[in-house]
Parts: sequence; structure tokens; C-alpha cells
Amino acid sequence: MSRQQDLLDGCEDAGIARATVVPPRTAPLPWRGMRDRGIPVGLGTDGIRDLWSPYGNGDMLRIALGFARPHGLRTDEELAYAVDSSSTRAAGFAHRRVHDIVAGARADIVLVDAENVQDALVHSPRRRIVVGGGRVVVRDGELQV
Repeated sequence: MSRQQDLLDGCEDAGIARATVVPPRTAPLPWRGMRDRGIPVGLGTDGIRDLWSPYGNGDMLRIALGFARPHGLRTDEELAYAVDSSSTRAAGFAHRRVHDIVAGARADIVLVDAENVQDALVHSPRRRIVVGGGRVVVRDGELQV
């Protein structure tokens, strides 16, 4: 068994999760092995054009795409995994019990013109409406707050 497999097995046994901001020029994560073992992977952002990187803009679809490309995600299932890792699967990383479009959730949603999740990821359409905590915060690309 490889060192990587041993490490992943150890993470699974210890209940260790992995969060990443997907920085440029880093080695890809063994995400398939993590996914197959049920090791949580969360994608996030820690800055918007900050001292460490000029690339951030807070857009989680862009973060998901930044994960999908270097990790070789190609299939519909894999592309959906990238989006889920930056949204629904990230609940625990955001200290939320629920992070989805269901009753009792915080009511955070981004509406885009896309055929499906995968289309939204690869084409990055304009954000028509962004709702944060139940309030419209962006409409047709214009900040409303």
C-alpha cells in the first residue's frame, strides 16, 4: 500500500477533513481517494485580491472551477462534486448544520442562467440574483446592500 493510501486511511480513521482555498501552483489533492473514504473536502475562499493572491473575488463557482481544472474533473458527476464541495458539502466547514436549499437552511442562493450545475460551473454565467440570509444582495450584477 502506498504512503498516500496509508495517510488517507489514517485521516478516515481519525475523522480528519480537508478544506482548501485551491491556491495556484499547488499539487492536486487525492480527492477521489478522499471522496471514496468519505473524508470531507470543503472548498472556500480566504481573501479577495489580498496580499497573498490577486485572483480572489469571493465567487464560489470560480473556486469550484479552480479545483476542477487541475484535478482533472471531467464527468458530470465529478463536476457536480466540485460545486457541492464549495456549497452543500461545505456545511461543516462553515459551522452550519445545513447548507442547502431546504427548509431550515440560511437561505443563501445564487441564481444563474444555466442548464444545470455543470453548465453553471464551466460557463460561469452572470449572477442574476444573489440572496444572502434571505435578502437579495446582488441583482443583475449590481450590489444591493
